[in-house]
Amino acid sequence: MNDSNSETLRSYDGRVQEYIDGTAQTVSGAAKEWIDAALSGLPAEAKLVELGSAFGRDAAYIAAQGFAVECTDAVPGFVSQLQDRGFTARRFNVLTEDLGDRYDLILANAVLLHFDRREFSFVLKKLLRSLNSGGRFAFSLKRGQGESWSSEKISAPRFFCYWEREDLEPLLRDAGFAGWNIEAAQTTRAHVDWLFVIARASD
Repeated sequence: MNDSNSETLRSYDGRVQEYIDGTAQTVSGAAKEWIDAALSGLPAEAKLVELGSAFGRDAAYIAAQGFAVECTDAVPGFVSQLQDRGFTARRFNVLTEDLGDRYDLILANAVLLHFDRREFSFVLKKLLRSLNSGGRFAFSLKRGQGESWSSEKISAPRFFCYWEREDLEPLLRDAGFAGWNIEAAQTTRAHVDWLFVIARASD
């Protein structure tokens, strides 16, 4: 794990409540459509895990659709929030640890955007190995070019890497995914342009 990711995690952990207060509390718009698509056709007993669950907004929505979801986060303060709110949650850092199980759906909303391009490629390959046959990896990224540090939303620096569709497809192919769907959408978030991805493991 490089210094940029360590600093980003420290920024989150020092400002958990600030992040919660500045974040939408309900799932809506393009993000809702993407989560619905990721869940579509999964049996009720499907095994689901979320990376970077934060305070559990997306997990609560998924649970309301009838699925059990395991929550994880690399930030201790968020894990405490999740457990206090009644979620099954554990501390997990995808850069340094293995999930330890196989899943039908892995969800990561606004998580992989904190990784540089080398880390991103590494995570794609690692998570494919944690999917069941035909399993899905759903993740979202900020659309754009280059990298930056930002103290918007929380008053501490976070690292961001920006992506375009044409950047992603060769990496998904190289990682070994059998197929994928990439939707570009405008949102009401501070960064308007996003990419919503659902990548599939081979059957």
